[in-house]
Amino acid sequence: MNFKFKLSRRLAIALALSFGCKLATTGPAGGFLSRIDLAPPRIALVPSQSAPMTIVVFNSKTDSASLVLAQASLQWSTTGGTLSNNGMLGGVRYVTYSAPSQPGTYMIIVTTVTGWPADTASITVTATPSPVAAVNLTPGGASLALGDTTTFHVTLTDENGNALFGRPIEWSTSDAAVATVLATGFVRAMGAGTVTITATTEGHTGSATVTVSP
Repeated sequence: MNFKFKLSRRLAIALALSFGCKLATTGPAGGFLSRIDLAPPRIALVPSQSAPMTIVVFNSKTDSASLVLAQASLQWSTTGGTLSNNGMLGGVRYVTYSAPSQPGTYMIIVTTVTGWPADTASITVTATPSPVAAVNLTPGGASLALGDTTTFHVTLTDENGNALFGRPIEWSTSDAAVATVLATGFVRAMGAGTVTITATTEGHTGSATVTVSP
């Protein structure tokens, strides 16, 4: 979804909601800002619902996330709803999108003061929630030692691949003697063996395998 997207001055004035955050000065990575990734790229919400999103900036020299981009100033705009800044951690900027009260299709644009590079996300707002079509767990599996812990995260999508949020998730384990799981997806290794961790919502399931070594 990465492409050169140059806003006209008129559109920029009308839509830009700059958060005015200049990234740090150059460091060992060098290079120049080469790519912006806004995720998820497609989201389906109901009116006034919120969704967490992330913005990652890449450096041309290493093509890895970097906080040392010389004089780079990101800005965002949206054709409907609002995007709020929740801060940066580990090279990732966390933001929250809040849908407008009216159903429709909206766009978020994240770019720089020069208009390139840029990335966008499409937001579909419907009066009723879009049904879940797929449940995926991240990571897809884990290897743990006795007493170790990990946390699985759920990604829900509809039939069009839009990310969904705010759905109740039921977690289960195929063998609590091997690993237990909490309502947050937090898993603790209890005994040697292999277990399947499952997340279920709206009749759809996603699973991951956990192997516990003695």
